Amino acid sequence: MHPGFRQDIQGLRALAVLLVILDHADIGPFHGGFIGVDVFFVISGFLITGLLVSEAERTGRASLLGFYARRARRILPAATLVIVVTVVASIYFLSAVEASGAIEDALWATFFLANFKFASDGTDYFQNDTPPSPLQHYWSLSVEEQFYLVWPLLVMLLCVYAAWRARRSAGQRSLGPRVRDLGVSPLVVIVGISFAYSVSHSTTDPVSAYFSPFTRAWELGIGALAACLSTRLILLKPSVQALLSWGGLVAVAVASLVFDGTTVFPGYAAALPVVGTAAMLAGGLRPARWGPQRLLSLQPVRTVGDWSYSLYLWHWPALIIVSEAWRPAVGWRGALVIAAVVPLSALSYHFVENPVRRAQLFKGRRLRGVLLYPAVVVMTLPMLAAANAVVTDELNGGGPPITTSSFGQGSDANDPQFSQDKVVALVQASVRAAENGYEIPADLKPSLLDLSTDIPDLGKCQYFEINNDRPLCPRGDPDGDKTLVLIGDSHARQWVPALDILSKKYGYTAYYLIREGCPSSDVTPWMVHGGPSTDCEAFQDWARQQVAELKPDVVVLGSEANRRGFTTDDGQLVDDEPTMATMYREGMEREIDFLSPNAGRVIVVGDPPAVVEHPGRCLSERGATLKSCLSKEDPESLTFIDSLRQAAAAKGVQFVETASWFCADGLCPSVVGDYIAHRDRTHISQSYAGFLTDELEAQIHLDPAYVAPSESPSPSTGTVVSTTSGGP
Repeated sequence: MHPGFRQDIQGLRALAVLLVILDHADIGPFHGGFIGVDVFFVISGFLITGLLVSEAERTGRASLLGFYARRARRILPAATLVIVVTVVASIYFLSAVEASGAIEDALWATFFLANFKFASDGTDYFQNDTPPSPLQHYWSLSVEEQFYLVWPLLVMLLCVYAAWRARRSAGQRSLGPRVRDLGVSPLVVIVGISFAYSVSHSTTDPVSAYFSPFTRAWELGIGALAACLSTRLILLKPSVQALLSWGGLVAVAVASLVFDGTTVFPGYAAALPVVGTAAMLAGGLRPARWGPQRLLSLQPVRTVGDWSYSLYLWHWPALIIVSEAWRPAVGWRGALVIAAVVPLSALSYHFVENPVRRAQLFKGRRLRGVLLYPAVVVMTLPMLAAANAVVTDELNGGGPPITTSSFGQGSDANDPQFSQDKVVALVQASVRAAENGYEIPADLKPSLLDLSTDIPDLGKCQYFEINNDRPLCPRGDPDGDKTLVLIGDSHARQWVPALDILSKKYGYTAYYLIREGCPSSDVTPWMVHGGPSTDCEAFQDWARQQVAELKPDVVVLGSEANRRGFTTDDGQLVDDEPTMATMYREGMEREIDFLSPNAGRVIVVGDPPAVVEHPGRCLSERGATLKSCLSKEDPESLTFIDSLRQAAAAKGVQFVETASWFCADGLCPSVVGDYIAHRDRTHISQSYAGFLTDELEAQIHLDPAYVAPSESPSPSTGTVVSTTSGGP
């Protein structure tokens, strides 16, 4: 049975898009408004499945060509327009690096693969300091299209099976309701498997789980299941349907008010808005007059529902571009942006969506509709190529590298009195160059476009993605007679290029036990989506076990404090800086105690100070100068660096000061010589880490012939604080 057009579903669409917009613009208490996307998923599954099974019951078959033609006319025109406008606006208003990222994201969005791109970016811990893409919201469109690559095919198979059953049983020519009934069992299986995977994956890898089609399929499946059961649900008493509807509305409202960015999602939590939406859809088939459908069917609400697709497409790039080009578009500023987006969405609906969807060109010609897919690709790819050429040209040019003899000084400049250390002197010269208005050097290492991916490769030992049966990947000199182990998070990983070179040079087999977001200090970090990182705890235990078995000659520890907070023994969040600093210090002291009996030496490499200014973003802005990109040290990072310094001193192990390799007198140049030192605000670039190999070698002394002095120089020179062995 096809219930016909339902005005309340337009109202439900309006509710979904308003929740998403209010959350993204930070207006009101709806910090869980992101569940509006889940509401959309359920509605989509309900409507699409209803159309497919109704067609199957009416004609005995489901036309895939017809389905994809309708889908193309509905989705592609507005989606393509927003991609094009967003790319153009990004080139004009954003930095060249951000515009380049938007162009790349546009390519993925064009092929409805944006969710995989953003899952990869999000899973990579190194991307945490990067602003959101203005096309990030296209992940949900990608999830839907991926689901609908499979589900219509399954409906078609059900048609074939139903016809075969009908011929066998009674020779019937009409399928009747059989396809709808047959769809229930596979949907229950899909929903069950996807939900279980969602619950599991959301705790172990929450970022990729958020974007995965496999963790979201059950949401579309719930909507599809409601459509398949609609001929039975409609038999419920109107009063029962009204109660279902109100209960569903309350569930969605509660989720939008109670959930926030720390909620583990989708996981179990997604069940509340998903089941709530399904209840509203089921309860609206034949509800009593006192149900919420009357409110959802009001003309203004339905109008917002009509515009919901365009509102969803336009609001996010508008908020992101305004935030990056001007000020954060939240609160009243966000409301102003949304006020401008509403008429834009109305125009998009009336002059883009509807004309294409209703065009006579496509009436009765399904193939033409399907050909919109390749047509969009053919039109979009040259535009993206041209946009990329504009951005690349913008990043070309520049002056000579900074040196200790050429840093923009005048002819009458006095002796700069730089350090005797070559790298420290170059940092000092680079600060002077920025202050003197020296031109940004050409041929930066890495290039601005490569900066975000200038990360050391860990091969098959990407432990962030491995929680069981972790392998060991020998590096350095695999045949070496000595062993080095590096333990820590992404801030330990950044020293891999230098340690690779030194391990090969001095005959060490090196093992890099790195898990992003998991510090080498014995503390449990708080996860992005809330809760203690039990996977980090397990990894820390495993790393200690490897040290006990390998008994390495040298253990190097490096990490940054997780600024989201640490976890107490009873599972509570601690996020105030002084308490975190104490926990971080005490945790490192315990870690040194754990490792020292099984290691010849324990070395703690101090983290470089974080910078206030994002170097890549700053350097690629129009009118950027070395002076405008000269950053101060982030004071919070200095607090946690001192925690590790104190822990090393308390336990009598070596601590390597690195601050003077990056900053001088509290100022940190974005370019040192012709290297971009920081990859983002907190991580150093792989290229610069390789450049620092000699500096690191002079401090950690992997040469077996080296004899450590009894006294150490001052930490202000960028050298070791203590050279006492950490071994027994």
